[in-house]
Amino acid sequence: MKYPVFLLILFCSFKVIAQNTAVSMKGTSPMTASKLAIDSKNTFAVVVGISDYQDSGIPDLQFAHKDAEAFAGFLQSEAGGSLDGDHLKVLINKEATAAQFAIALDWLMEVVKENDKVIIYFSGHGDVERKTITQPGYLLCWDAPSKVYMAGGALALPMFQDIITTLSSQSKAKVVVITDACRSGKLAGSSVGGSQITGANLAQQYSNEIKILSCQPNEYSIEGQQWGGGRGAFSFNLVNALYGLADNNKDLYVTLQEIGRYLEDHVTSEVAPLSQVPMVLGNKSEKLAVVDSKFLASIQAGNSNQIQLFSSIDTRGMEAEILAGVDSTIQEYYKLFNKTLKTKSFLEPKNACADFYYGKLINEPKLTKLHSTLRRNFAAALQDEAQQELNTMLKTGLTLNILSGKRESDVYKNYPDWLDRAAELLGREHYMYATLQARKAFFSGKIQSNQADAKKYFYEALKWQPDMAHAYVELISTCSETEADSAEIFAQKAFDLVPQWVVPYIRLSHFYKRKLDSKLKSETILQKAGEIDSSSVLVWYSKGNNYLQQRDLEKAIFWFKKSVSGTGEGICFNCALLNLGEAYLMLGRNAEAESVLSQAVQLDSTFGGTLNRLGKVYWLTDRFEMAEAAFRKEIRLAALEADRSMAYNELGNLCWKQNRAGEAEAYYKKSMQSDTTNVNPYWNLAGIYYEQKQYEKAEFYCRKSIQNDSTDGLAYSNLGLICAKTNRPAEAELYGRKGIIHTKYGNGLYEYTSILSMINKFDEAFVVLEKILRTDAPYEWCQTDPDIAPLRLLPKWKVLMKKYFPEKFKD
Repeated sequence: MKYPVFLLILFCSFKVIAQNTAVSMKGTSPMTASKLAIDSKNTFAVVVGISDYQDSGIPDLQFAHKDAEAFAGFLQSEAGGSLDGDHLKVLINKEATAAQFAIALDWLMEVVKENDKVIIYFSGHGDVERKTITQPGYLLCWDAPSKVYMAGGALALPMFQDIITTLSSQSKAKVVVITDACRSGKLAGSSVGGSQITGANLAQQYSNEIKILSCQPNEYSIEGQQWGGGRGAFSFNLVNALYGLADNNKDLYVTLQEIGRYLEDHVTSEVAPLSQVPMVLGNKSEKLAVVDSKFLASIQAGNSNQIQLFSSIDTRGMEAEILAGVDSTIQEYYKLFNKTLKTKSFLEPKNACADFYYGKLINEPKLTKLHSTLRRNFAAALQDEAQQELNTMLKTGLTLNILSGKRESDVYKNYPDWLDRAAELLGREHYMYATLQARKAFFSGKIQSNQADAKKYFYEALKWQPDMAHAYVELISTCSETEADSAEIFAQKAFDLVPQWVVPYIRLSHFYKRKLDSKLKSETILQKAGEIDSSSVLVWYSKGNNYLQQRDLEKAIFWFKKSVSGTGEGICFNCALLNLGEAYLMLGRNAEAESVLSQAVQLDSTFGGTLNRLGKVYWLTDRFEMAEAAFRKEIRLAALEADRSMAYNELGNLCWKQNRAGEAEAYYKKSMQSDTTNVNPYWNLAGIYYEQKQYEKAEFYCRKSIQNDSTDGLAYSNLGLICAKTNRPAEAELYGRKGIIHTKYGNGLYEYTSILSMINKFDEAFVVLEKILRTDAPYEWCQTDPDIAPLRLLPKWKVLMKKYFPEKFKD
């Protein structure tokens, strides 16, 4: 009795290679679930993969050996039968000579008995002899000559088929043959379509055979980084299908028909706009795999947490043949197109960008065979940077603006237009269209200065892609003080989508700390993030920031040090170093601050604020020339206007301290021009005018600060002082109270005490003063501040001083 032959042929007429980085489930991971009806005692396999050919005349491949290694890993796993060295022969690159391949096939014919199972896997080049008439086709082994395959180093398809027939008919074994044998590049049979002919011959149907082909004979078979970190689109999806993703009717078996449907649905859409339609031949009801439902669920969960990827294609030699037939102008456009893709000159300048050259190339009839590749490569390049940024967010939470010190509006400003053009190139029917529109909306939200506008874009992103965890995380930050419930819901949705992602908790912690001033709630949430990933540098860094804002500086220093010493990928050393230096400064530990900040400057002197803070150290240690030099260098090197603004502001402070009021005034105004949102120069300029008793000018700049930031408590407090000085007691008291309510800058209590003193509300002033004395009021301020001089003349003053400063105050 004959047994059916399972002939799974991973065939292509043309293999092309994708370049971009991907995050995918590796095909080589040990598996423990689905079984391809494999019994290790009665199964024998030969696996061959060749990417690096001996003859330089045969183009090398990129992932052929990886596909072979991945398949060998599958066979060695429990799911693939746990085949050992007595049952599995693996030949990779130079090991895969024609002689070694022949010996391995001969070994199969010697050891295989009736009812045994045989698996032959070949991944490499396939071609025909250009001069022969019958054109049978060859599988090219590592030592194949580049022109005359009959001379050796290649296995003729008739002989290969004869071995298969011998094993199935004479030995009565079940045989699985997997070949990925046709790739791109200039081979001996290129002029007569050698790879297509080889594919057509492999596709011929024989008795009792099942064949699965990666594509039609006249199509490309695509491979690239987006499939398993470097696999073929067909082979990657085939393995996934066998593990159970193809089990459409949930009966825990995978049939040939289900394999065919799965491959056509996934491969065809994933390689678009190129064409690749897999073929299956044979008994469609044949069961090819048994599925473990628990393991299948783990695969599905893993896939759901990954960023959807789309990569470019390298035609590996095909373009050289096609470009040889066009004039020099088109050839130059082609070079410039590829150059502008690398330099990211996608849409600008108008007549010298990738879009301009693409328009020229896509209208050239002689490049028709390259048009799909051009379109895919352009679309992939347009979205690659945004895609990588989303991966960074999901992996570490340390976004590009944190890692580089740049502002999001500057980093992401081009992304929406790039993503929109990518979606336009691929078209509405492409599987990535909705994803690209979601990303366009997401990054449009990231560059908005107004939170209400940002929120609209994040909601739009979720309309296109309801499972976009990034959008839910950003929505947390757009919630107002009255929307704590919404913030909690957004965080939970993001966590449900990506359970091991700490960022939703960190954002929620930040919401409670900044919006609701709930330090306990913020710390509790951050603790949950630490429980999810105790090694997360982002969690450590966030804890440091929490303690820094609470002025719990020793704890802040501990966590910033931990962040700096961490070894995880994508660590933002400069962020932690900068804040560590700030904590040392606040403690007056200037030498340690200088050491840390000097290290940060050595790492990246352009990192926002580093030179600024180092200049402060020099200032505090009376090295004024060095301080001024640091501030001026910050202005020269700063990538952002905001950083230049802060440096100008510090130069103003330095001049003010040295009684150079005219220069200070000029620097404060330059600071305002560099960044109108920076409130510091408004305060300081108001301070100069206040000291000079130019109260009208002082009031003007306080009000300008409030216009820029309505939560600027210090500006309200200073405005209250000005009103007190100009005999407007009602306004003075009103603004003094607002200064206490808005605690973004300062706490308002000192200024409010002064205001109440100046408008002769002494009883109320003593109540506020005692609130200060209970915490951290400096004795020097109490004794020297001129605005509270009236309080020092009253009996209650002595009582409070004796109570809170018993050792310092002498009656």
